[in-house]
Amino acid sequence: MVATIDPITADPNSGDPQTFEAQADLAWDQLRTRIEQMNAQAEDIAALAADVEADAASAAAAKWVSGSYTEGDIAWSPTDYCNYRCKTTGSRTIDPASDPTNWRLLTKTGPGGADVTSSAVDITMSATSGRLQNIAMTASGKKTTLPSATTIDEGSPVFVFVNTGQYRYAVHRYGGAFLFYVNPGQTVAAMCSDNSTGAGTWHVSGQGVDQVYSGNSAEVINANDSRYIAVAMLTSTKAICCFRNTGVSSYLYAVIINYGSASGTQTAINAEASSDISVAAQASNQATVVYKISTGATKGYVLDISGNNITPGAVATIDTATGGSGTALTALSSTQLLCLYQGSSANTPKERVLDISGSAITASAEVAADATNCAGGYMRVGKVSSTKALVCFRNNTGNKIQARLQSVSVSTPAPTGSVRDFSLMPGTSPVLSFGLAILSATRALVVTGIDRTYGDIMAVLLDISGTSPVILRYQALRVGGVTSIELNVVKLNDNTAYVSWLGGGSLGADGLMLRITSDDNIVPLPIADKLESSVEVSNGYLDIVALDSTHIMQVCRNSSTYLSAKTIELAA
Repeated sequence: MVATIDPITADPNSGDPQTFEAQADLAWDQLRTRIEQMNAQAEDIAALAADVEADAASAAAAKWVSGSYTEGDIAWSPTDYCNYRCKTTGSRTIDPASDPTNWRLLTKTGPGGADVTSSAVDITMSATSGRLQNIAMTASGKKTTLPSATTIDEGSPVFVFVNTGQYRYAVHRYGGAFLFYVNPGQTVAAMCSDNSTGAGTWHVSGQGVDQVYSGNSAEVINANDSRYIAVAMLTSTKAICCFRNTGVSSYLYAVIINYGSASGTQTAINAEASSDISVAAQASNQATVVYKISTGATKGYVLDISGNNITPGAVATIDTATGGSGTALTALSSTQLLCLYQGSSANTPKERVLDISGSAITASAEVAADATNCAGGYMRVGKVSSTKALVCFRNNTGNKIQARLQSVSVSTPAPTGSVRDFSLMPGTSPVLSFGLAILSATRALVVTGIDRTYGDIMAVLLDISGTSPVILRYQALRVGGVTSIELNVVKLNDNTAYVSWLGGGSLGADGLMLRITSDDNIVPLPIADKLESSVEVSNGYLDIVALDSTHIMQVCRNSSTYLSAKTIELAA
């Protein structure tokens, strides 16, 4: 029955000043009541219209049975009793409710219904599930999976989730991709704007919605104390990690880490104590690793990769100077990399182009990337193009970050323009690791820990379109730090980066996404904490790499001091 609307009895008459005010107040009160009634009636009419449309479409519909159907045929599903139209002619052996590829839902799924669920197992929703989902999970690590978007109508909101329990749960798209978490006491609405595919295009509304998924299990790679961890992406499902195996004479080791399948076995690369390790992949089957030895000399290897097997080429001595620390590496092309290092203690940052031929490294002549003395092993380098890179390092007096663009002509690097001093970093800058992400040919993002009187971390957006970097914006953030912050940042796309750090209140690895708007604002998304628990705070104990725009490979020295890898999923 359609909701009724009460008549308005008030009659305010401007010609009768004695009664006008009272009648106007009464009319307003009656109108407010009738607004609610009109809204209810509109919903009822919409529901009736949907019923009429569905009834008209299904007037001659028969129950689905396995067999041949012609494009346009209508059948109702024996599992959810909804009507479906066949998309193409052919044999149809799967219930339409479970076959969105070949059937299109006709039954209108207008807003309505509420499900109250207490569950210790994962929940799979259907198109007929209540639009309000009051869920109380009684176990941790559980998820709710949305129905195929092809079986529901587009709209806002399609589903509203309320967590009435004490465990958070994840909501995933049809097909498995993570969408968001619902924390205890939280309410989150999910809206669908495109139902042309099963996964659909979803939008999320709520306060502090966590869209970083930490539910994948960590894979422990070895049983050795592992430090100076460095990781590089090979493909969207594979990364290479290089590290110092402190449990085996501090030698340089490497391992292939896979997403979706078991990782490889660690491989010894050299037989000398190694530190300050950096790795970059110049191809999907080849990477280069550079490192320091105890004297401060810089060395490197080309690593050829086949499946999970790693074969090092001959060792190359890149620089023989003693006393320096720190390295950084970026691939400019499939045959060329730019290597940054400190040549000797408290000296200027040096760089060389590394030309790769087969499995051999040929280093160019040494060039000073800048004339400012640098602070130890805290440096980064990122590719802007095959002939341009950005170098960042901490200066040796005050530890503020310096940025200098570099050009590469054939095999000769050279600094361009002038150095940019991050002079507005507040207070006393800590001597800690920082991150650099090249977002595009015109923008770069630097993220660093800062003096905790003023914040925990600071994001600095740079214009790198010219020959000298220009600072566009500083933004200090509180991320729940309880001690010094060691961090890194990686690009997800031209307008999004992911930051991961140690030193937060979770006492493990935490992270968040940063959105960079087209008008150069920095927008932090909610923090995701304890992505790995109980990780000691130290430089070289955590590294990350983006496999694609929604997957991060996080590698760390875990609570047992062993090498541990976990894939972090991000909502698109």
